[in-house]
Amino acid sequence: MFKKLEFWLVGDRGEKSLSDYRRAVLAGYSALVSLATSIYYIVINYVRSYNPSVFLYYIFIVVLLIALWVNKTGRHWLAKCILLLIMNFIVFAFSSREPPVPSAFLFFIISSLTALVFFDAKEKKSTAVFLALSGSLYLIARFTEFSIVSNRPIDPAYLQRAYDNNLVIAYFFSVLAVYFLVRINHSVEASLENREKQILEKNLILTKTNEELDRFIYSTSHDLRAPLNSIQGLINLCERSSSPNELHTYHTMMRDRVEKLENVLGNISQYSKNAKLEIERKEINLREYVEKALFDVRYMEAAGRVRVKIDIEPELKIETDPMRLSIVLNNLISNAFKYSDQTKDDPYVLIQAWIESSHLKLVIADNGEGIDETQQSKVFSMFYRGTTRSTGSGLGLYLVKETVEKLDGTITLSSVLGQGTTFTVML
Repeated sequence: MFKKLEFWLVGDRGEKSLSDYRRAVLAGYSALVSLATSIYYIVINYVRSYNPSVFLYYIFIVVLLIALWVNKTGRHWLAKCILLLIMNFIVFAFSSREPPVPSAFLFFIISSLTALVFFDAKEKKSTAVFLALSGSLYLIARFTEFSIVSNRPIDPAYLQRAYDNNLVIAYFFSVLAVYFLVRINHSVEASLENREKQILEKNLILTKTNEELDRFIYSTSHDLRAPLNSIQGLINLCERSSSPNELHTYHTMMRDRVEKLENVLGNISQYSKNAKLEIERKEINLREYVEKALFDVRYMEAAGRVRVKIDIEPELKIETDPMRLSIVLNNLISNAFKYSDQTKDDPYVLIQAWIESSHLKLVIADNGEGIDETQQSKVFSMFYRGTTRSTGSGLGLYLVKETVEKLDGTITLSSVLGQGTTFTVML
Protein backbone atom coordinates (compact mmCIF):
# COMPACT_ATOMS: atom_id res chain seq x y z
CA MET A 1 0.00 0.00 0.00
CA PHE A 2 2.69 2.50 1.02
CA LYS A 3 4.79 1.57 -2.02
CA LYS A 4 1.86 2.39 -4.30
CA LEU A 5 1.26 5.66 -2.45
CA GLU A 6 4.93 6.60 -2.72
CA PHE A 7 4.88 5.83 -6.44
CA TRP A 8 1.80 8.03 -6.82
CA LEU A 9 3.51 10.86 -4.92
CA VAL A 10 6.98 10.70 -6.47
CA GLY A 11 6.89 8.34 -9.41
CA ASP A 12 9.65 5.90 -10.27
CA ARG A 13 12.88 6.21 -8.32
CA GLY A 14 14.94 6.02 -11.50
CA GLU A 15 18.55 7.10 -10.97
CA LYS A 16 17.84 9.07 -7.79
CA SER A 17 19.80 8.11 -4.69
CA LEU A 18 17.84 6.49 -1.88
CA SER A 19 18.21 9.54 0.39
CA ASP A 20 17.02 11.94 -2.35
CA TYR A 21 14.10 9.65 -3.10
CA ARG A 22 13.05 9.53 0.55
CA ARG A 23 13.27 13.31 0.85
CA ALA A 24 10.98 13.59 -2.16
CA VAL A 25 8.58 11.09 -0.54
CA LEU A 26 8.64 13.15 2.68
CA ALA A 27 7.67 16.23 0.66
CA GLY A 28 4.73 14.30 -0.78
CA TYR A 29 3.58 13.05 2.62
CA SER A 30 3.92 16.56 4.09
CA ALA A 31 1.69 17.93 1.35
CA LEU A 32 -0.91 15.21 1.98
CA VAL A 33 -0.97 15.84 5.74
CA SER A 34 -1.27 19.58 5.11
CA LEU A 35 -4.16 18.94 2.72
CA ALA A 36 -5.95 16.81 5.31
CA THR A 37 -5.39 19.50 7.96
CA SER A 38 -6.76 22.23 5.67
CA ILE A 39 -9.89 20.23 4.82
CA TYR A 40 -10.45 19.51 8.51
CA TYR A 41 -10.28 23.20 9.45
CA ILE A 42 -12.49 24.22 6.52
CA VAL A 43 -15.20 21.89 7.82
CA ILE A 44 -14.75 23.19 11.39
CA ASN A 45 -14.91 26.82 10.26
CA TYR A 46 -18.13 26.25 8.32
CA VAL A 47 -19.71 24.43 11.24
CA ARG A 48 -18.68 27.24 13.62
CA SER A 49 -19.40 29.98 11.08
CA TYR A 50 -15.82 31.29 11.32
CA ASN A 51 -15.77 32.12 7.64
CA PRO A 52 -13.41 35.15 7.35
CA SER A 53 -10.24 33.01 7.30
CA VAL A 54 -11.51 30.15 5.14
CA PHE A 55 -10.07 31.71 1.97
CA LEU A 56 -6.56 31.07 3.35
CA TYR A 57 -7.24 27.34 3.45
CA TYR A 58 -8.43 27.43 -0.15
CA ILE A 59 -5.20 29.15 -1.16
CA PHE A 60 -3.27 26.58 0.87
CA ILE A 61 -5.04 23.67 -0.84
CA VAL A 62 -4.46 25.03 -4.36
CA VAL A 63 -0.75 25.62 -3.71
CA LEU A 64 -0.40 22.18 -2.07
CA LEU A 65 -1.91 20.53 -5.14
CA ILE A 66 0.53 22.44 -7.34
CA ALA A 67 3.41 21.27 -5.11
CA LEU A 68 2.22 17.65 -5.36
CA TRP A 69 2.10 17.88 -9.15
CA VAL A 70 5.56 19.47 -9.33
CA ASN A 71 6.95 16.76 -7.01
CA LYS A 72 5.37 14.03 -9.14
CA THR A 73 7.04 15.41 -12.28
CA GLY A 74 10.47 15.02 -10.68
CA ARG A 75 11.20 18.68 -9.84
CA HIS A 76 11.61 17.86 -6.17
CA TRP A 77 13.65 20.91 -5.13
CA LEU A 78 11.01 23.27 -6.55
CA ALA A 79 8.22 21.28 -4.87
CA LYS A 80 9.98 21.54 -1.50
CA CYS A 81 10.43 25.29 -1.90
CA ILE A 82 6.74 25.75 -2.77
CA LEU A 83 5.71 23.68 0.26
CA LEU A 84 7.92 25.56 2.69
CA LEU A 85 6.85 28.96 1.34
CA ILE A 86 3.12 28.25 1.67
CA MET A 87 3.59 26.57 5.07
CA ASN A 88 5.42 29.61 6.44
CA PHE A 89 2.83 31.95 4.93
CA ILE A 90 -0.14 30.09 6.49
CA VAL A 91 1.55 29.73 9.88
CA PHE A 92 2.39 33.45 9.87
CA ALA A 93 -1.17 34.36 8.88
CA PHE A 94 -2.72 32.54 11.85
CA SER A 95 -0.05 33.36 14.41
CA SER A 96 -0.03 37.12 13.67
CA ARG A 97 -3.79 37.63 14.23
CA GLU A 98 -5.51 38.81 17.40
CA PRO A 99 -6.19 36.74 19.30
CA PRO A 100 -3.52 34.37 17.90
CA VAL A 101 -4.54 30.77 17.24
CA PRO A 102 -3.20 28.76 20.21
CA SER A 103 0.02 26.80 19.60
CA ALA A 104 0.26 28.21 16.04
CA PHE A 105 3.79 29.38 16.86
CA LEU A 106 4.79 25.71 17.21
CA PHE A 107 4.49 25.36 13.45
CA PHE A 108 7.44 27.71 12.96
CA ILE A 109 9.51 25.02 14.69
CA ILE A 110 7.92 22.39 12.42
CA SER A 111 8.67 24.41 9.28
CA SER A 112 12.29 24.86 10.42
CA LEU A 113 12.64 21.15 11.17
CA THR A 114 11.10 20.30 7.80
CA ALA A 115 13.60 22.57 6.02
CA LEU A 116 16.46 20.74 7.75
CA VAL A 117 15.15 17.36 6.58
CA PHE A 118 13.99 18.40 3.09
CA PHE A 119 17.44 19.50 1.88
CA ASP A 120 20.73 17.59 1.94
CA ALA A 121 24.29 18.81 2.48
CA LYS A 122 24.54 20.01 -1.15
CA GLU A 123 21.58 22.35 -0.60
CA LYS A 124 22.84 24.25 2.44
CA LYS A 125 21.81 27.61 0.99
CA SER A 126 18.20 26.47 0.60
CA THR A 127 18.17 25.23 4.20
CA ALA A 128 19.63 28.51 5.47
CA VAL A 129 17.11 30.61 3.50
CA PHE A 130 14.07 28.80 4.89
CA LEU A 131 15.45 28.71 8.44
CA ALA A 132 15.94 32.47 8.21
CA LEU A 133 12.43 32.88 6.75
CA SER A 134 10.78 30.92 9.57
CA GLY A 135 12.76 32.79 12.20
CA SER A 136 11.97 36.21 10.71
CA LEU A 137 8.24 35.50 10.38
CA TYR A 138 8.14 34.27 13.97
CA LEU A 139 9.72 37.50 15.23
CA ILE A 140 7.31 39.64 13.17
CA ALA A 141 4.25 37.69 14.34
CA ARG A 142 5.38 37.58 17.96
CA PHE A 143 6.64 41.10 18.53
CA THR A 144 4.78 43.34 16.03
CA GLU A 145 1.15 44.16 15.31
CA PHE A 146 1.41 43.34 11.60
CA SER A 147 -1.31 40.89 10.56
CA ILE A 148 -2.68 39.39 7.34
CA VAL A 149 -5.96 38.13 8.81
CA SER A 150 -8.39 40.62 10.33
CA ASN A 151 -8.80 40.56 14.10
CA ARG A 152 -12.07 39.23 15.50
CA PRO A 153 -13.39 37.60 18.67
CA ILE A 154 -13.24 33.78 18.85
CA ASP A 155 -15.12 31.42 21.13
CA PRO A 156 -12.77 30.32 23.96
CA ALA A 157 -14.00 26.71 23.58
CA TYR A 158 -12.94 26.79 19.93
CA LEU A 159 -9.55 28.19 20.90
CA GLN A 160 -9.04 25.30 23.32
CA ARG A 161 -9.96 22.74 20.68
CA ALA A 162 -7.68 24.47 18.18
CA TYR A 163 -4.90 24.32 20.77
CA ASP A 164 -5.37 20.57 21.23
CA ASN A 165 -5.64 19.97 17.49
CA ASN A 166 -2.53 21.98 16.71
CA LEU A 167 -0.52 20.10 19.32
CA VAL A 168 -1.53 16.79 17.72
CA ILE A 169 -0.73 18.05 14.22
CA ALA A 170 2.61 19.50 15.33
CA TYR A 171 3.46 16.23 17.05
CA PHE A 172 2.55 14.24 13.94
CA PHE A 173 4.64 16.48 11.68
CA SER A 174 7.60 16.20 14.07
CA VAL A 175 7.40 12.41 14.19
CA LEU A 176 7.07 12.23 10.40
CA ALA A 177 10.11 14.46 9.86
CA VAL A 178 12.26 12.63 12.43
CA TYR A 179 11.16 9.23 11.07
CA PHE A 180 12.25 10.14 7.55
CA LEU A 181 15.48 11.69 8.86
CA VAL A 182 16.31 8.42 10.64
CA ARG A 183 15.46 6.42 7.49
CA ILE A 184 17.66 8.70 5.39
CA ASN A 185 20.55 8.29 7.85
CA HIS A 186 20.10 4.52 7.84
CA SER A 187 20.09 4.45 4.04
CA VAL A 188 23.25 6.58 3.93
CA GLU A 189 24.96 4.32 6.49
CA ALA A 190 23.90 1.21 4.56
CA SER A 191 25.14 2.78 1.33
CA LEU A 192 28.50 3.61 2.93
CA GLU A 193 28.83 0.09 4.34
CA ASN A 194 27.98 -1.40 0.96
CA ARG A 195 30.43 0.91 -0.78
CA GLU A 196 33.15 0.02 1.74
CA LYS A 197 32.46 -3.67 1.14
CA GLN A 198 32.65 -3.17 -2.63
CA ILE A 199 35.94 -1.27 -2.27
CA LEU A 200 37.42 -4.05 -0.13
CA GLU A 201 36.27 -6.67 -2.64
CA LYS A 202 37.72 -4.64 -5.52
CA ASN A 203 41.00 -4.23 -3.62
CA LEU A 204 41.19 -7.99 -3.15
CA ILE A 205 40.45 -8.53 -6.84
CA LEU A 206 43.05 -5.92 -7.84
CA THR A 207 45.64 -7.48 -5.53
CA LYS A 208 44.94 -10.91 -6.99
CA THR A 209 45.01 -9.49 -10.52
CA ASN A 210 48.33 -7.72 -9.95
CA GLU A 211 49.90 -10.87 -8.52
CA GLU A 212 48.57 -12.95 -11.40
CA LEU A 213 49.70 -10.34 -13.91
CA ASP A 214 53.25 -10.43 -12.54
CA ARG A 215 53.32 -14.23 -12.79
CA PHE A 216 51.60 -14.08 -16.16
CA ILE A 217 54.15 -11.70 -17.68
CA TYR A 218 57.12 -13.60 -16.27
CA SER A 219 55.91 -17.10 -17.18
CA THR A 220 54.44 -16.12 -20.55
CA SER A 221 57.59 -14.33 -21.66
CA HIS A 222 59.59 -17.44 -20.69
CA ASP A 223 57.15 -19.84 -22.38
CA LEU A 224 57.14 -17.76 -25.55
CA ARG A 225 60.89 -17.16 -25.63
CA ALA A 226 61.93 -20.77 -24.98
CA PRO A 227 60.36 -22.36 -28.10
CA LEU A 228 61.39 -19.37 -30.23
CA ASN A 229 65.01 -19.68 -29.09
CA SER A 230 64.85 -23.42 -29.70
CA ILE A 231 63.43 -22.90 -33.21
CA GLN A 232 66.15 -20.34 -33.94
CA GLY A 233 68.80 -22.83 -32.86
CA LEU A 234 67.28 -25.60 -34.97
CA ILE A 235 67.18 -23.28 -38.00
CA ASN A 236 70.91 -22.62 -37.53
CA LEU A 237 71.53 -26.37 -37.41
CA CYS A 238 69.45 -26.89 -40.56
CA GLU A 239 71.57 -24.32 -42.41
CA ARG A 240 74.74 -26.23 -41.53
CA SER A 241 73.44 -29.73 -42.26
CA SER A 242 72.89 -31.47 -45.59
CA SER A 243 71.86 -34.85 -44.19
CA PRO A 244 68.21 -35.70 -45.00
CA ASN A 245 67.87 -37.68 -41.77
CA GLU A 246 69.20 -34.82 -39.65
CA LEU A 247 67.00 -32.30 -41.43
CA HIS A 248 63.96 -34.50 -40.86
CA THR A 249 64.81 -34.71 -37.15
CA TYR A 250 65.29 -30.95 -36.92
CA HIS A 251 62.00 -30.30 -38.72
CA THR A 252 60.17 -32.65 -36.37
CA MET A 253 61.68 -30.86 -33.38
CA MET A 254 60.68 -27.49 -34.84
CA ARG A 255 57.13 -28.74 -35.35
CA ASP A 256 57.01 -29.76 -31.68
CA ARG A 257 58.22 -26.30 -30.63
CA VAL A 258 55.61 -24.62 -32.85
CA GLU A 259 52.87 -26.79 -31.33
CA LYS A 260 54.04 -25.82 -27.85
CA LEU A 261 54.03 -22.16 -28.85
CA GLU A 262 50.55 -22.56 -30.33
CA ASN A 263 49.38 -24.16 -27.08
CA VAL A 264 50.69 -21.23 -25.03
CA LEU A 265 49.05 -18.68 -27.33
CA GLY A 266 45.78 -20.65 -27.28
CA ASN A 267 45.70 -20.65 -23.48
CA ILE A 268 46.44 -16.93 -23.38
CA SER A 269 43.58 -16.33 -25.83
CA GLN A 270 41.20 -18.44 -23.71
CA TYR A 271 42.27 -16.59 -20.57
CA SER A 272 41.58 -13.24 -22.23
CA LYS A 273 38.16 -14.33 -23.52
CA ASN A 274 37.08 -15.69 -20.15
CA ALA A 275 38.15 -12.52 -18.36
CA LYS A 276 36.64 -9.98 -20.77
CA LEU A 277 33.61 -11.46 -22.53
CA GLU A 278 30.19 -11.35 -20.91
CA ILE A 279 28.41 -14.62 -20.22
CA GLU A 280 26.05 -15.57 -23.06
CA ARG A 281 23.89 -18.50 -22.03
CA LYS A 282 21.96 -20.63 -24.48
CA GLU A 283 20.59 -24.14 -24.60
CA ILE A 284 23.04 -26.73 -25.96
CA ASN A 285 23.32 -30.50 -26.30
CA LEU A 286 26.06 -31.50 -23.84
CA ARG A 287 27.02 -34.76 -25.56
CA GLU A 288 27.71 -32.94 -28.83
CA TYR A 289 30.19 -30.62 -27.08
CA VAL A 290 31.90 -33.58 -25.38
CA GLU A 291 32.29 -35.36 -28.73
CA LYS A 292 33.66 -32.16 -30.28
CA ALA A 293 36.27 -31.90 -27.50
CA LEU A 294 37.23 -35.56 -28.08
CA PHE A 295 37.53 -34.87 -31.81
CA ASP A 296 39.99 -32.04 -31.09
CA VAL A 297 42.37 -34.39 -29.19
CA ARG A 298 42.24 -37.25 -31.73
CA TYR A 299 45.82 -36.57 -32.90
CA MET A 300 47.40 -36.51 -29.45
CA GLU A 301 50.14 -39.07 -28.97
CA ALA A 302 48.13 -41.28 -26.56
CA ALA A 303 44.74 -40.84 -28.22
CA GLY A 304 44.77 -44.12 -30.12
CA ARG A 305 45.62 -46.23 -27.07
CA VAL A 306 43.10 -44.77 -24.58
CA ARG A 307 39.60 -46.21 -24.33
CA VAL A 308 36.90 -43.54 -24.07
CA LYS A 309 33.59 -44.18 -22.37
CA ILE A 310 30.82 -41.55 -22.52
CA ASP A 311 27.97 -41.93 -20.06
CA ILE A 312 25.73 -39.01 -21.05
CA GLU A 313 22.14 -39.17 -22.26
CA PRO A 314 22.07 -38.17 -25.95
CA GLU A 315 19.15 -35.79 -25.34
CA LEU A 316 20.64 -34.09 -22.26
CA LYS A 317 20.45 -30.34 -22.81
CA ILE A 318 21.68 -27.57 -20.53
CA GLU A 319 21.66 -23.78 -20.57
CA THR A 320 25.18 -22.40 -20.31
CA ASP A 321 27.86 -20.37 -22.09
CA PRO A 322 29.07 -22.58 -24.99
CA MET A 323 32.47 -20.90 -25.31
CA ARG A 324 33.29 -21.32 -21.62
CA LEU A 325 31.98 -24.88 -21.49
CA SER A 326 34.32 -25.71 -24.39
CA ILE A 327 37.26 -24.30 -22.42
CA VAL A 328 36.41 -26.58 -19.49
CA LEU A 329 35.86 -29.71 -21.60
CA ASN A 330 38.91 -29.21 -23.87
CA ASN A 331 41.33 -28.71 -20.98
CA LEU A 332 40.05 -31.50 -18.74
CA ILE A 333 39.77 -34.06 -21.56
CA SER A 334 43.17 -33.19 -23.08
CA ASN A 335 44.78 -33.50 -19.63
CA ALA A 336 43.17 -36.91 -19.15
CA PHE A 337 44.77 -38.10 -22.41
CA LYS A 338 48.09 -36.34 -21.84
CA TYR A 339 48.67 -37.93 -18.42
CA SER A 340 47.26 -41.37 -19.22
CA ASP A 341 49.30 -44.35 -18.00
CA GLN A 342 50.31 -46.32 -21.10
CA THR A 343 51.86 -49.08 -18.99
CA LYS A 344 48.41 -50.23 -17.84
CA ASP A 345 46.48 -52.89 -19.70
CA ASP A 346 43.38 -50.77 -20.17
CA PRO A 347 44.01 -47.00 -19.98
CA TYR A 348 40.68 -45.21 -20.16
CA VAL A 349 38.89 -41.87 -19.85
CA LEU A 350 35.35 -41.86 -18.44
CA ILE A 351 33.08 -38.86 -19.09
CA GLN A 352 29.77 -38.74 -17.22
CA ALA A 353 27.09 -36.08 -16.80
CA TRP A 354 23.62 -35.87 -15.29
CA ILE A 355 21.26 -33.40 -13.64
CA GLU A 356 21.42 -33.41 -9.86
CA SER A 357 19.31 -31.01 -7.75
CA SER A 358 18.72 -28.68 -10.73
CA HIS A 359 22.47 -28.51 -11.42
CA LEU A 360 24.63 -30.21 -14.02
CA LYS A 361 27.14 -32.65 -12.56
CA LEU A 362 30.02 -33.35 -14.94
CA VAL A 363 32.61 -36.02 -14.06
CA ILE A 364 35.80 -36.66 -16.05
CA ALA A 365 37.80 -39.58 -14.64
CA ASP A 366 40.85 -41.53 -15.79
CA ASN A 367 43.12 -44.29 -14.52
CA GLY A 368 46.25 -42.40 -15.49
CA GLU A 369 49.29 -41.29 -13.54
CA GLY A 370 47.35 -39.54 -10.77
CA ILE A 371 48.49 -36.54 -8.73
CA ASP A 372 50.48 -36.67 -5.52
CA GLU A 373 48.42 -35.58 -2.51
CA THR A 374 50.97 -32.87 -1.65
CA GLN A 375 50.49 -31.30 -5.09
CA GLN A 376 46.70 -31.41 -5.33
CA SER A 377 46.12 -28.05 -3.62
CA LYS A 378 48.36 -26.34 -6.20
CA VAL A 379 47.06 -27.77 -9.49
CA PHE A 380 44.58 -24.90 -10.02
CA SER A 381 47.28 -22.23 -9.56
CA MET A 382 48.42 -20.11 -12.47
CA PHE A 383 51.40 -21.59 -14.39
CA TYR A 384 51.70 -24.54 -12.04
CA ARG A 385 53.14 -27.72 -13.57
CA GLY A 386 52.58 -30.89 -11.57
CA THR A 387 55.24 -33.04 -13.24
CA THR A 388 58.70 -32.47 -14.64
CA ARG A 389 57.65 -33.94 -17.98
CA SER A 390 54.80 -31.46 -18.38
CA THR A 391 55.10 -29.55 -21.63
CA GLY A 392 52.05 -27.36 -21.16
CA SER A 393 51.85 -23.69 -20.26
CA GLY A 394 50.58 -24.34 -16.73
CA LEU A 395 47.47 -22.31 -17.51
CA GLY A 396 45.07 -25.14 -18.32
CA LEU A 397 43.60 -26.07 -14.94
CA TYR A 398 43.82 -22.46 -13.76
CA LEU A 399 41.67 -21.52 -16.77
CA VAL A 400 39.23 -24.32 -15.96
CA LYS A 401 38.78 -23.13 -12.38
CA GLU A 402 38.38 -19.46 -13.38
CA THR A 403 35.91 -20.40 -16.11
CA VAL A 404 33.81 -22.63 -13.86
CA GLU A 405 33.64 -19.89 -11.22
CA LYS A 406 32.64 -17.40 -13.93
CA LEU A 407 29.68 -19.71 -14.60
CA ASP A 408 28.83 -19.69 -10.86
CA GLY A 409 29.95 -23.31 -10.56
CA THR A 410 32.47 -25.34 -8.58
CA ILE A 411 35.18 -27.84 -9.46
CA THR A 412 36.72 -30.46 -7.16
CA LEU A 413 39.60 -32.87 -7.56
CA SER A 414 40.04 -36.43 -6.32
CA SER A 415 43.25 -38.25 -7.17
CA VAL A 416 45.50 -41.09 -6.03
CA LEU A 417 49.06 -41.22 -7.32
CA GLY A 418 49.44 -44.14 -9.72
CA GLN A 419 45.71 -44.91 -9.83
CA GLY A 420 44.07 -41.99 -11.60
CA THR A 421 42.29 -38.66 -11.27
CA THR A 422 38.66 -37.53 -11.15
CA PHE A 423 37.48 -33.96 -11.75
CA THR A 424 33.91 -33.12 -10.72
CA VAL A 425 32.27 -29.96 -12.05
CA MET A 426 28.95 -28.60 -10.77
CA LEU A 427 27.21 -25.97 -12.93
